[in-house]
Amino acid sequence: MPVQRGDPARIGRYRVVGRLGVGGMGVVYLGQDEAGRPVAVKVIKEDLAADPEFRARFADEVAAARRVAPFCTAQVLDADPGAHLPYLVTEYIDGVRLDDVVTSRGPLALSTLQGVAVGVASALTAIHGAGIVHRDLKPSNVLLSYSGPRVIDFGIARALDAVVGRTRTGMVLGSAGWMAPEQMEGAPVGPAADVFAWGLLIAYAAAGRHPFGDGAPLDIAQRIVMERPYLDGVPADLRPLVAAALDRDPRARPSAGQLVRALLGDQERFRSGTRAAVPEVLEGTWSGDPRSQPVVGAVATRPGHDGRTRLGVPGHTAPERYAPERYGR
Repeated sequence: MPVQRGDPARIGRYRVVGRLGVGGMGVVYLGQDEAGRPVAVKVIKEDLAADPEFRARFADEVAAARRVAPFCTAQVLDADPGAHLPYLVTEYIDGVRLDDVVTSRGPLALSTLQGVAVGVASALTAIHGAGIVHRDLKPSNVLLSYSGPRVIDFGIARALDAVVGRTRTGMVLGSAGWMAPEQMEGAPVGPAADVFAWGLLIAYAAAGRHPFGDGAPLDIAQRIVMERPYLDGVPADLRPLVAAALDRDPRARPSAGQLVRALLGDQERFRSGTRAAVPEVLEGTWSGDPRSQPVVGAVATRPGHDGRTRLGVPGHTAPERYAPERYGR
């Protein structure tokens, strides 16, 4: 989107060249650094910036976000919590939102779905490893880029807790229809809430519809609390893992790291390290162009392979089922 009347020409050392979006916490601008490289700059709303406790928590969360490994995420590059309007600068990801892809093209192809499942779980592993809970993982916060799936908009949601707790009684942080039951009930939220959102997201990408049905977000949220998910559109070898992630009891869900290990399947390969194993899987699943994903359900095979696949990855067979005891639970 182009800049609008009243938008700043510069934010810190970054030149503003456009708008990327508007959210509950502020405006996200497309900017350029001194070398002309594109960045995304999130500027906090004035009413939040005026709250001293919000500023303090924002500074803490930004410090944690800068420790997140730049692995299937948008890397945090810069921030100024002390500015008149605090801001956060991240790597600009040239990609397409997952919800836009599913809306326009339907369910993801098997190989693309595998890449999204592995990439988003890997991003959550990095985010949780820095002591952060995303709290708002949803299809619009996953970008399908030429370099693979990237999770964005993490690292500052907890700063809202102070303001919400004092002035917005009954309000919960997150997006209706994409939250874990405990999140909607106002209970303490930990990494397991992001795992639940991962399950919602992968089921949605696999089937082209929300696993708790259509309708208004608040209606979907009520069904999340009261009903079981509809997972018939999820591939059979992925379905048990998605079902485990959608367990109502947060203590029964796998961790993000356990999701990655289950998805990789090959434990010997995983021992070489996530940073080595995950790119290998993404290379085998990712077309490099999210705008021209293959026909839904198509599986490409390489010469010399017998055609066996694990969620579209040539040469890798899936575990028979998700077994928590296999992954250290």
